[in-house]
Amino acid sequence: MNTEILVYIGGAYQVTWIIAHLMFPKQFDWKNTLAPLDDFNRFLMLIFSKLLLVFYLGTAVICFIYASDLLDTDLGIAILIFLSAYWLVRTLLQVQHFGFEKANRMNVQMSSSGTSNRTI
Repeated sequence: MNTEILVYIGGAYQVTWIIAHLMFPKQFDWKNTLAPLDDFNRFLMLIFSKLLLVFYLGTAVICFIYASDLLDTDLGIAILIFLSAYWLVRTLLQVQHFGFEKANRMNVQMSSSGTSNRTI
């Protein structure tokens, strides 16, 4: 497979996370779920979520517009290594904090559809 196609797939993966993050506030009913938090922690959660949107959008644009440069330059390779490390660390942290067993036991209600992670 052409390595440039892999970079485009990576960009599409970033877009998928943009879509997911855009749906989080409604899906997880953040208006009510985050209400018990103090202002600082509630706003921090919202700011982090928006910063992730910016990060994913930026990396998607870079992957789509500069795919060949990412593969042909030292800086591009460094960016690809960083993105790979980011997703590896994110995956490991999510497994560490949620774990497979804990994730199976969680019953997160999706506000818009009335279903939960168990149903899905």
